[in-house]
Amino acid sequence: MKFESLEIIQNNPDGWRSGELEFGEAITQLYAKNGSGKTPLIQAIMFCLGLHVQFRDDIVRNCKMARLKLLLMGKRFTLDRMMGDSFDLTVRVGEETVNRFYNEDDFSRFMLKSLNLRSDRLITNGNTPTTPYFSALLPLFYLDQDQGYSEYYAPPRPGFIKNQFSEMVRLAANFPPQNSYDKKKKAIEVKKDLAYLDATIVDSRKLMERIIQDLPSPRRKIEDVDRLIAELKSRLEDLKKSKDIKSDSISSLDYVIGNLRRRHRELQSEDAALDSKISSATQIREEIQSEIETLNLNEEAKRAFISFSDICTSPSCGIFMVSADSYGKSLLYLKDQIKDLEISTASNIQKSEAISTEKKFVESQIAQLAQQRGLAEREAGIEIFIEAISRISSEIFELGLEKNKLEKSEQQKNTHLELLKRRDIALTLEDSLQTSREQSPDILRFRIELGQKMAEWLDVLNSKNISRDIRIDSDLKPILGTEKLGIIKGSSKARTVLAFHAALFELCTNDPRSPFRVLVFDTPRQQEIHWEDLDAYIKALKAVALRNNAQIIFSTTSYQYSINDKTDKEWLPKFAGSEQPMYLGGADQPLIDAVP
Repeated sequence: MKFESLEIIQNNPDGWRSGELEFGEAITQLYAKNGSGKTPLIQAIMFCLGLHVQFRDDIVRNCKMARLKLLLMGKRFTLDRMMGDSFDLTVRVGEETVNRFYNEDDFSRFMLKSLNLRSDRLITNGNTPTTPYFSALLPLFYLDQDQGYSEYYAPPRPGFIKNQFSEMVRLAANFPPQNSYDKKKKAIEVKKDLAYLDATIVDSRKLMERIIQDLPSPRRKIEDVDRLIAELKSRLEDLKKSKDIKSDSISSLDYVIGNLRRRHRELQSEDAALDSKISSATQIREEIQSEIETLNLNEEAKRAFISFSDICTSPSCGIFMVSADSYGKSLLYLKDQIKDLEISTASNIQKSEAISTEKKFVESQIAQLAQQRGLAEREAGIEIFIEAISRISSEIFELGLEKNKLEKSEQQKNTHLELLKRRDIALTLEDSLQTSREQSPDILRFRIELGQKMAEWLDVLNSKNISRDIRIDSDLKPILGTEKLGIIKGSSKARTVLAFHAALFELCTNDPRSPFRVLVFDTPRQQEIHWEDLDAYIKALKAVALRNNAQIIFSTTSYQYSINDKTDKEWLPKFAGSEQPMYLGGADQPLIDAVP
């Protein structure tokens, strides 16, 4: 892709126009004073390629459209974009109108296809699919005068694509995407499923804990409860059929009392076990606390030892570094143990209190039934018969409730286990779908070459205090020694950014398949870069442009490159303005032999 000409067209007879401005084969320089309208022309180039540009009101009011002519794959493309906030861009190939685009998405698909670039769906920051916008590529080859020299990649609007910088560099350099939506669609679904399962498992665990707390202690098996229910029902049926009501009723009461006494023994055994656990935990806690005190004493002794200058000549001598690290880890481990013991002890105390309450209830039931049995031996059989049936029925009902709770607990436990299994399966699937951090040899080679080229361009720019030991990380961002761009200030930052873009431009244009053969600068920080350094940079870029059939376009105020008429063009303002020559003017404004 190479540019042929740019033209700003007026919207009415009194509007502003530029006339058709032809690009140079290698260099195009816009040289004029500040305020002459260089930036709107530079912006118009990117505007025609789909970039979001906020023109000033007077430009929008006086100009109808921007027209960019370019050569692409041997064909002449004409891009006409209407001024204003709405997207309205018409494309002609030769003399034929191909399409009129009213949104950036459709235009991007067209441009990517025309440039033979992949259009794999990428992932947005919201994990939704999107086609890469062609305009998102442009900040790699266009530096605006505001943010363009402060970041390696400065799109006019916030990036919406996940790892957008890395994705755009990969697209420009013809590498596969880092986060292809179609490749990772399943991974996203699995991730959503995992998020759902994690939340569901937390709720399931809480529900299971509440159900367990509601169970009687000690916990019985469902089979044992079924057996007791069956025995009680059998005794109830036998009692209903009994001919010796008094004797059978007393026997039934004895059976109920025997069950209650057995239950009481189980509760006592459980209570004793809990008391033992609580006592042991208390003892262990005291021992751990003693270990902590010993550790603290050792640490104090070590500090006193360090204070002797004959042994440790400086506070940072490092003799006790391992000891300090061991002390911290041991102290943290012991405190974690105490915390776990406190949680366990609190739970056991709560269970013991619940058992004590149930023991008292069972004891009162046994005493009450024993009293009723004594009375039954002295009274008629009908009263004790009714009482026996009532007691057995009540016991069956209570056991039925206990069985329901046990079944609910088992059901919830099975549900919880099933959720855990589903999560394990999802985690395994997620691991299999994870993109390995290991990258292809081509990308690794590109990273090495980009770092090397960037170091060379830093030398061209005569950059001081910037490490030439440049490593390109897995996200394709440069690490300058141990420093990132964010901590570099002033002219060093501008030089670093210029070096990066020149290195990327050189690598892309070295590839004959790459369509990106234009590098555009809007006023490259002349106040921060010495004239001779900027001149060396532009000359080196021109050498790349001539070698790789590429173009360099830049605007400037103080620095002026020496133009070669055979390969270069210089755009000078040609409309007489009220104070100085201007690049845009009306039909009634006379043309001048512009001088800056």
